[in-house]
Amino acid sequence: MISQRPYLAAEVAAVVNGAEPNTGRLALICEGGGQRGIFTAGVLDAFMAADFDPFDLFIGSSAGAQNLSAYVCHSRGFAREVITDYTTRADFFRPLHFARGGDLVDLDWYFEVLRHELPLDVVTGRRRLGERELLFCSTRARDHVPHYFHPADTDWLLGLKASSAIPLFYRAGVEWRGERYLDGGVADAIPVCEAWRRGAGVLVVIRTHPGDSRFSLNWARRLEDWLGRERVGELKAMVEAHRRCCNEAHHFMSRPPTSVRVFDIAPPEPLHSRVLGSTRGQLEQDYQLGLICGRRFLKEQGGLLERLARR
Repeated sequence: MISQRPYLAAEVAAVVNGAEPNTGRLALICEGGGQRGIFTAGVLDAFMAADFDPFDLFIGSSAGAQNLSAYVCHSRGFAREVITDYTTRADFFRPLHFARGGDLVDLDWYFEVLRHELPLDVVTGRRRLGERELLFCSTRARDHVPHYFHPADTDWLLGLKASSAIPLFYRAGVEWRGERYLDGGVADAIPVCEAWRRGAGVLVVIRTHPGDSRFSLNWARRLEDWLGRERVGELKAMVEAHRRCCNEAHHFMSRPPTSVRVFDIAPPEPLHSRVLGSTRGQLEQDYQLGLICGRRFLKEQGGLLERLARR
């Protein structure tokens, strides 16, 4: 679904009247969500098929960062293959290993695949990026403050791994310059405020939850049954950081500054896929839905964004 909010309708009306706003940077923001990122893969594959890329700034967390990497590298179908094929393998998702005290996901194996077996075309990515900005949101473990990795400042895959290190499921996190980093969804799940702080006036947000979704503690309560008592405090601190960032993002998107336009691309109802443990059939359904939503967005708003990008 492309959310129909009053400010979206107002913007379209203003353009019809010939009063296109002075918008600042155009940003593309992608929420994470594990395997639910297959929806985002569909949206961005629709964008790539149409050669639609008017953006100046790209920010994503976790699966959103991985999807943006494929988009910037113009690798249509890459994210779909990675999610559908590799994240469904027993090499990656290991619930029995987790039940015995190990990690639920083998992120080391996964990123070795991305480095050697199915590498991103980062040479093309850097060339296409040019002077534009690509950021992978991660969470600093010691205080749950967001950190934004830029592939120009560090190894591209290291930044992606730091953004995708699901806490409690991949316990080691990622070490970089003396700090440990965790999944970006903890500290900035939908980095709209950061995009605004970096000068974005038009924000296209791709989400993996319906537009009217709100923060829920159900997942955290289920996790408590899997964790030892000594780790419950760690969980609660991360839950609070996640709650705070989600509330901030939802408030910003529902009441943006008057100079800001937000386009929200979200599924109309909860996706069939889950964060982990989805079937290939569920993933394919959600990918196709993403394609439909991406094509609809291009039909309704693509021309507007391309005009704004030329200003």
